[in-house]
Order: sequence, then C-alpha cells, then structure tokens
Amino acid sequence: MWELIFGGAQAYQQVGLFIGALVCLGLGALVLGNVIVWRVHSLHATGTIIGVLAEGQMYASVYRYTSPDGRTVEAKSDTSTSSVRGRETGRVVPLLIAPHSPTRAREANNYSVEAILSAAGLTLVVAGLWLGHTAITAYPVTLMTWIMAIGMLIYLGFHIRRIMIPKGQRLSIAEWRKRHGLGEDASIDHTRVKPIEQLVTGADMEQAALAQSRQSRKAAPIVGIFAVVLFAVGIYQSVKIARLETTGLRAQGEVIRLKSESSSSDHGGYSYYPIVRFRTETNTRVEFKDSVGSNPPSYRAGDKVTVLYLVDNPSQEAIIDRGLFWNWAIPVFLFAGAVLLLGLLLVMLRTARAQSGRSPLTPSAAHGSV
Repeated sequence: MWELIFGGAQAYQQVGLFIGALVCLGLGALVLGNVIVWRVHSLHATGTIIGVLAEGQMYASVYRYTSPDGRTVEAKSDTSTSSVRGRETGRVVPLLIAPHSPTRAREANNYSVEAILSAAGLTLVVAGLWLGHTAITAYPVTLMTWIMAIGMLIYLGFHIRRIMIPKGQRLSIAEWRKRHGLGEDASIDHTRVKPIEQLVTGADMEQAALAQSRQSRKAAPIVGIFAVVLFAVGIYQSVKIARLETTGLRAQGEVIRLKSESSSSDHGGYSYYPIVRFRTETNTRVEFKDSVGSNPPSYRAGDKVTVLYLVDNPSQEAIIDRGLFWNWAIPVFLFAGAVLLLGLLLVMLRTARAQSGRSPLTPSAAHGSV
C-alpha cells in the first residue's frame, strides 16, 4: 500500500516536471521565434508617429509610413507600455513592419528590448531542457508514470473544454484577425488615435521623464554590477569546463551518498548533491561533491556515473560528466542572465541620456494630423 502511494506521488512529481518542461520550451521557442521572425521577415520602412492608442495608462504608438507600392499606411505598435518617452507626435523612426500585416509595426532600433526578449527566451528553453532532464534522471519511468500522465491529460482536457467558447459564439479566423489588427484588410480606428500631448500635459511628461531618468541612474550601477558578476562567474565556469573537456580524463565512478544543503530559493527546502567516489588512472581513490544539486535529487546512492577530472587536482577539479550539452548548460545560463541584465542596462542608459539632452515638452508641441 505504501509503495503504491509513494509511487503515485513520485509519478505525480515526474509528470509535473514534464509539463513544466513543455511549457518552458513552448514559451521559450515562441519568444525566440517571434524575435527572429520580426528581424528576418519584416519589411523595413521609415515612419512618423501620428499619435497613440490609449488603454487606461498604457500607450501604443501609431505610425504613418509609405509602403513599397507607394501607398500611405498607418500601423500600430505591437507593444503597449506606460512610458510616454519617445512618443512625441511627428517623431520620425525606423520601423519593422510585420509580415503579412501592414498595420502592425515596431521600432527597428529597439535592440535592447530584443536582447532582453532573446535572453528571456533562451533562459526559458534552458530551463525547459533542465526540467525535462531532471524528470528523466531523477525518477524511473514506470507504469505509474504513464497512468498519472493519462490522468493529468484527461483532467486538463476536461478543464480546457469547460473554458472553451461555445461553437456558435466563436469568431471566425478572419474576424479574429481583423479584431486583433492582423492581415491585409486590418485597419486602425482613427477616432481613438490621439497625440500624446493631448492625453498628457507637457509638464506631466517632463516630470515622468525626469523621475524615470533618476530611477534609471540609481538602478543602472546595481544592474551593471550584477551583469559583470554573472559574466565573471560564466567566464570562470567556461574556463573550468573547457579545461576539463580538453585536458581532463574520464573514469567510472559511483554515487556513494547524497549531501543535503539548505536551498537559497524563495521556497526554502534543500538541494541534494551527489558525493561521488572514483579511481584515477594511478588507482588513487578520490571522493568529491558534484557542483550541481537538485530537488528532487537527480542521483541515488549506488548510481554509476562517468567522472571528468584533471590529473593534477582530481579531488577539486572533477565533475559528473553529463555530456557536452549539459556540461555547458550552466555557463550558457549565466551568460544569458548577463545579457538580459545588459539589455536592461542599455534601456536605463538610453532613458537617462535621452532625458539629459531633451528640452521640456509643452502642449503646443502637438502637431501632425491624424
């Protein structure tokens, strides 16, 4: 009876990790694919900001540009933010026009946002691969795993069916694309397009820009320090892995026990690190604690593993050889985090620099008809 309960709980956790892996991989692929599609397949054009579409305190810029066939087209930004900086009416900006949807656009020189999105997508992909790897290595795939997976799929399918819109009330694909501003026939409701200067006074815009600039100046050094630390640790880990891969030797080892250490995550708990014993080429017995811990544990006492170690310092320079991809996963994750922080730092520096050379805006600055 206890074995059945334990096996069910174990299978539940394993399937949960699989689902988490699929979600992370799907979201990561979606984010990275979106960045690639916009940068590779978009039409390049030069546009003029003619106003914004406001949804509460969120603003989406509206641009006017000339298409390759000579038509004048209005396009809405694909993102909305609460920031009013850079939305001045009449401002000329380079644009990327969405493939197959001339009324959707984004500013082409916003590389910092693309860097953040790319790093976030890469982080999600790495997290998904790690969750999937943990689900496979930390638990055995048993009959209970398949039973639990089928049960969870039925449960999810039942709840998805409950929230689905009845067939008679669903929008057609053409109607959905039109409502969301997609496709060749999509249009913008010009009655809702207003110059930002009519929605926010010049004094309020200047005050908000100054506040944002001050916050950016204060936070930028902290973000920069964290980015440098992540880069430094990533370089250290990369050099360590490179030395092991190029000059290290491999040997068969065995996990003799697990060492539990307090986790620094928000949820607390413990991480379990495998203690591995192996013999070097000179038949010297060595024990070491692997640098990667997890909860649930990825290994159990008695598991056979391949060890990668340096001949001159096997007790300090040794790891469980997980293969080329997983050996480099931690450095890649660190570099992705550093790139994410650097992208955020660029946004902060651009905000502060733009404000320092900017003259106050007044309501009379509004121009350009919509």
